[in-house]
Amino acid sequence: MHARIDSSQMPLKIDDNTDRVVEELAEKGNLTTGALVDFTDLSRPTVTKRLDRLHAADYIEYLHEPTALWRLVEDPREL
Repeated sequence: MHARIDSSQMPLKIDDNTDRVVEELAEKGNLTTGALVDFTDLSRPTVTKRLDRLHAADYIEYLHEPTALWRLVEDPREL
């Protein structure tokens, strides 16, 4: 399971990699961590780090632990 990160200690930065992850979730809907790795061509650690930060800031929701399924709740690029 992904541990929540205290967002007050780690501010969310929308870098190119975070933007790629958010873009895929916005375009395709609910995706697993593995699907995000495939669609973004980023490494699993890079995707996982971005997901953890987005989750800590409440922009995404962890829907299903066994499959690591994620859902975009709010697009941080629109703020």
